[in-house]
Amino acid sequence: MSPGEIGGRILDTTALTAAARGDLHMQALLDAAHEHVIPLLAPATAAADAAAELHPHGRDALHAILQFPLVTFAVLDETQAVGSGILRSAHSPAGTTEGHVAYLAAARQWPVITAAPERLRKLYPGIRIEPLP
Repeated sequence: MSPGEIGGRILDTTALTAAARGDLHMQALLDAAHEHVIPLLAPATAAADAAAELHPHGRDALHAILQFPLVTFAVLDETQAVGSGILRSAHSPAGTTEGHVAYLAAARQWPVITAAPERLRKLYPGIRIEPLP
């Protein structure tokens, strides 16, 4: 995460899940975002999938992460739903979450923090990825 870069980062399901589980790499990314005032976007679909993967303690941690001042919760509004659906229609099968994340990345031109870039690249080949180990 380079502090000189304008814009923010999008957290996909793998990033949110890793952060909620206390992954050291994600903790470092969250610390860097805080230190350099880098906005983070948490798509609603990714947060829902992360909550489904986590045990209750992890869900509490996820809730705390979503409350961080630099984290914005991106609802799936009508424009995003239709746009991500159109994006997904050309690359079936693709999940709603991947479509939402890829749509937000294309619309904002922000990189996505993820441990699973392949599915996102199929939907949006120009996507910028910050990979998790």
